[in-house]
Amino acid sequence: MLVTKLLQTRRTDAELPGEVRAALVESLFAPISSLTIGAVNCSIIGMAVALSVNNRAIMACSAAIFAVGMLRVASAFFYRRYKKAAEQPTIIKRWEHIYEAGAWGFSGLLGFLCWLTLMQTTNAALQMAVITTATGYAAAIAGRNAGRPFIAVGQFTLVMLPMVIALLLYPAWIHKVLGFVGLLFIYGMIDITLSIRDIVIQALTITRKEAALAARFEEQARRFDIALNNMSHGLCMLDEQDRLQVWNERFLELLNLQSAPIRVGMRISQLVRHSMRAGNHKAKRAKDVVSDLLATLKNDGFDQLQMIGAGDRTLAVSRRSMARGGYVIILEDVTERERAQERITHLAKFDVLTGLANRTQFHERINALLASVHDRDNHLAIHLIDLDRFKTINDTLGHPLGDKLLKAVAGRLSTVIGPGDMITRFGGDEFIVLQTKTERPQDAKWLARRLVQKLSDPFEIDGHRIDIGASVGIAMAPIDGANADELLKKADMALYAAKTGGGGDHRFFALEMEEAAQARRALELDLREALTKEQFTLHFQPLVDLRTGRVTTCEALVRWHHPIRGNVPPSVFIPVAEETGLIIALGEWVLNRACVEAARWPKNVKVAVNLSPVQFRERGLALQVVAALAKSSLPAQRLELEVTERLLLEDNEGTLAAMEQLKNLGVSISLDDFGTGYSSLNYLRKYPFHKIKIDQSFTRHLGTESDTHAIVAAVASLGAGLDKIVVAEGIETEEQMKLVASLGCNEGQGYLFGRPMSGEDMRAHLEAANTGKALVA
Repeated sequence: MLVTKLLQTRRTDAELPGEVRAALVESLFAPISSLTIGAVNCSIIGMAVALSVNNRAIMACSAAIFAVGMLRVASAFFYRRYKKAAEQPTIIKRWEHIYEAGAWGFSGLLGFLCWLTLMQTTNAALQMAVITTATGYAAAIAGRNAGRPFIAVGQFTLVMLPMVIALLLYPAWIHKVLGFVGLLFIYGMIDITLSIRDIVIQALTITRKEAALAARFEEQARRFDIALNNMSHGLCMLDEQDRLQVWNERFLELLNLQSAPIRVGMRISQLVRHSMRAGNHKAKRAKDVVSDLLATLKNDGFDQLQMIGAGDRTLAVSRRSMARGGYVIILEDVTERERAQERITHLAKFDVLTGLANRTQFHERINALLASVHDRDNHLAIHLIDLDRFKTINDTLGHPLGDKLLKAVAGRLSTVIGPGDMITRFGGDEFIVLQTKTERPQDAKWLARRLVQKLSDPFEIDGHRIDIGASVGIAMAPIDGANADELLKKADMALYAAKTGGGGDHRFFALEMEEAAQARRALELDLREALTKEQFTLHFQPLVDLRTGRVTTCEALVRWHHPIRGNVPPSVFIPVAEETGLIIALGEWVLNRACVEAARWPKNVKVAVNLSPVQFRERGLALQVVAALAKSSLPAQRLELEVTERLLLEDNEGTLAAMEQLKNLGVSISLDDFGTGYSSLNYLRKYPFHKIKIDQSFTRHLGTESDTHAIVAAVASLGAGLDKIVVAEGIETEEQMKLVASLGCNEGQGYLFGRPMSGEDMRAHLEAANTGKALVA
């Protein structure tokens, strides 16, 4: 049975975890004092026996016992010093072998000492001393080396077996009895050693598990502390008696309690007092705060939200009841969220730039007023305000200054309106004044005049003097409509009328405006259809060199013949095309068709195409010109583009850049209708014009009005000085032709040289001119 137990022990020993084996090996070397005492005691007994009988063999054995014992002590000291480096399984095994060699060597020498004493002496006292020492050493082995039972079994065998054999061989019967008892002692000590070994292994395993469990709990606790103290929310837990049990750093931070003596078991009343000392719950007594807090905690339901002031912050307080009583309270700093919500709420109803009411607030206010407008004596008036020259200012001086101008406009409007009125910025440079007390139209008229007058005064912004002016369209409720959309629509019609009249004025909505708007809308629809169905045609009117009579250029003029409306004048449909953006498509069509037609003319004749300011705002204008020239194979030098002074009013870098692009292509640029707009000599210096065309209004009165004579002469002289061709428009008589030629004009255009004609007629006219058969029309 003992053999089976030893074999089972060997199998289980091979399966021991590395850390358990290391602990067992460490237990071999641990009690250094016992190793030292054992070596010294055994050596003393051996020396005593040797001296008593004067036996050299026993003396040598005793010396060897002392030497091996000291080596074992030295190895124990070395192990203690280097055991941290001895954590690898192979090194642990090596130390185990070192101990095993020392233990077996020492045990073998002690067993040999017993053999020599029993076999070479007859002194019973000396024999008893040696037997007692060896037996005591063997007994100590069971407790010391039980963790490594095979080392212990070897020691038992080497110590006791020589002694047992010697006793059994001794002649006296008492020695034989002792020998037999020694055999039983060996068996018993091996059994005890194996039992102790099981206990040690079990204890180490349990300890290991407990250590691992403790480490796991410690790690979990550490992670819990890290998570708890790194929460963005403050947290505390109260037990069923409202005493503080758990809290985190964020809880203390949110309530400014970092320096307060917070402890486990503190009552909520004490916690509130510390909070009040920190500056929270101002203008409240501690008793009231505690009472309110306890009442809140005992309300039914979960996650109840309460807003409290903590310094200059806002905290959201939520709580959750625990199953066995008590509460978990969570604090969250929602200051920024509240401010953001307030800002969102503000942005939802106010304009970001000016701080005025926005569309949403306007609709809320007017809908509330319109609901009861029939029950009051006074009515409502909507003043739709549009700044007359804002776009030009914005483009030339930049958007930042434009924004400052809008703020200044908002400030001025605020000084004009009444206490019950509201100003709204609708976007861009459009403002609305909602006048709430208008007992009669005259009240609205007076306010509109004040608005126009206030905005007509110059603005001083960043060192710039800015004159803009404003136009106002007025609609009144319930006369002009009973809902906001209808009133806005009619105010817009009135504004259109005010701007069409030259701006800087106000207009009330009138029925004829709606009729005009409907007619304009119908014309727009017909215009869109005309583009798809190609109802447009081109006519051409020649420009003639006044010295030679040769046709130099033919101006392309678009004509529209509608199947129902008949011939629609350009003065009617061109403004609508510009307002709706249809001029882009129409202008591209005119450009392409004119280039194709001009490619059939003599190579010394150019074609002139008028461009709208709207076309110049398109970044792809130069590409359109390149494409038209490429498709028609017309040289760029034979294309002339005409612009009016209306384009130059915008006077921005984009216009100049576009002109420079076109000039670089080889295209010529003419200034049309010079003298009818806001004429500026700076235009002629800044922009790359090749030709100046004097408007026909001056040519027509050359023979009758002296001032027109002076103007034409001055422009012709100016053109000559700037090396530009000067064209006189509207020449209808020989006398006018001679006069403009004598005043210095280079070219002429008018019915005298030819009325606008179709492309086919123009080709015939040019062919006749080449053969000398052209006649004045």
